[in-house]
Amino acid sequence: MTAYRSGVAWLPHSRTAALAVGPTGTDLTTDGGRTWRTVDTGSYDTVDCAPDLGCWAAGEKGRVARLES
Repeated sequence: MTAYRSGVAWLPHSRTAALAVGPTGTDLTTDGGRTWRTVDTGSYDTVDCAPDLGCWAAGEKGRVARLES
């Protein structure tokens, strides 16, 4: 991860996987934050994950997305 990220959430049922979102994209870690890889280039401001509901991100102008693996 090399850019500003405004939100981060741990994936449900995982101790090592998390999503981080920001104005230049979404990054995923599967090793507790040691390494990150970009999975999307859309702009989001916040992210949250819930068991059995998946992860949702929201951004400017009402943009909402369900993030899936």
